[in-house]
Amino acid sequence: MKLKYCLCATIALAVAVFCASPAFSEETVQLKKERRTPVIVEYEGNDSIGNALFTRLKAAVDSGNPASPSREAKFRILLSTTSEFPSRPGVGSIYSAVWTLSMSEGAMEYYLVRDLGVVTPDTLEEVVSRIMGRTEGVSARYGYLDREKQ
Repeated sequence: MKLKYCLCATIALAVAVFCASPAFSEETVQLKKERRTPVIVEYEGNDSIGNALFTRLKAAVDSGNPASPSREAKFRILLSTTSEFPSRPGVGSIYSAVWTLSMSEGAMEYYLVRDLGVVTPDTLEEVVSRIMGRTEGVSARYGYLDREKQ
């Protein structure tokens, strides 16, 4: 029994020391990584929650885009929303997000992935975070399609 408590205390101490390390301090500056290929958000919908989702998602996406993209290729997030209950538009929205990759303006786009869900005023930030996480995953997974032109 003493051994069990001693082991738990040792593990707790190790976790406390690890979490107190500079890697977990609030003062550590996180370097923002820019994407190589820019991401554009296109929106279709007329509900207020969907519009708020689009506005916050666009701000989050734009903060990670290259300042002056040197590439023609673009990832696109096609976001579509509609009220979950037309008689109560402030309750929630159904959204659909589709990620595509366009190699140049006017070229046929590659369909990559899609997502479907419900967003409410309370879950707005969570949904934006989930879509942004998915966007970073798509960018990492399919970024090889945007090769340097020779």
